[in-house]
Amino acid sequence: MRTRWQVLAVLAVVVGACVGLSFMASGLRQQNLRAVGEVTAVVDGRRPGTVVVRTERDALTTRWLVDDTAAATDVAGEADEVPDVPRTADCVGTVCYRVATTALRVEASGDGGRTYSTAWEIAGATYTMLTETYPQVGNPEEHLSSRSVVVHAVAGGHVVFVANGRDGLLYRDVGGAWRRLGAPASGEGCCYYEPALRVASDPQPLDLTRYAMAVVVLAILLSGAITAIRRRALRWTGAVAVLALAGFAGYGTRLAGHFPGAGMFPGFVLGVPLMLVMLAGGVALAARFVRGPAPRHPGPGSR
Repeated sequence: MRTRWQVLAVLAVVVGACVGLSFMASGLRQQNLRAVGEVTAVVDGRRPGTVVVRTERDALTTRWLVDDTAAATDVAGEADEVPDVPRTADCVGTVCYRVATTALRVEASGDGGRTYSTAWEIAGATYTMLTETYPQVGNPEEHLSSRSVVVHAVAGGHVVFVANGRDGLLYRDVGGAWRRLGAPASGEGCCYYEPALRVASDPQPLDLTRYAMAVVVLAILLSGAITAIRRRALRWTGAVAVLALAGFAGYGTRLAGHFPGAGMFPGFVLGVPLMLVMLAGGVALAARFVRGPAPRHPGPGSR
């Protein structure tokens, strides 16, 4: 880049790309939230070791077959479920669970249902956040509450399924860990879960975004520095431009690292290519920003 205006124009394009990426990610997150069906009930399945999960979206009810490992395996029909009304309490031996029906809370009993204590709950500020973030919740006591439960005996203990309305399907594995799975859905094949909104108590996934940001920023700065050393010249406009480029590329890499999924495809499917574009494009632009004017060779008649 030989002129200040060319540098500013390129930086403006980079800023516009970052802003556009931010809006795209935000819009996709909202679209994903609107796509999550409401898990209205969970009942026993006719097949051993299965439950049928009912979801509702746009007044359309869909049934999903889920096995005891919580894997959604197929779209189900009425014939796949035991003809019974959803239960608000269920037991395996002397171990019982019941749901609050007007709140996101599950209670457990070890004495056959004589006494209960809270086994899992979302309340307070976290519950308020969910009511304000899920689109069109309506009455939270109806649409964001634990509404029915199924308990199955399995090798080594038992598993629990809970219909949590807009927050999706809740699952307790045989080891006692509770997981908010979200709502079953289908795309290129069947099946996957549209994830529930992440809350602070959820296990945090491995996040390598900060390392990717460091790699991109350092690569851009090194590209500019090495080019300046080889050319033995560094203009202040070029230095400022490289610093600004590194900052914007780092921000873009952060957006790409936290890019939301699209249907059954996780966010990294789109995020990783975007990071590679930031890296390759940033390195190339940094080298061009610090290049000085081409040396002028004297003509044949000059001294």
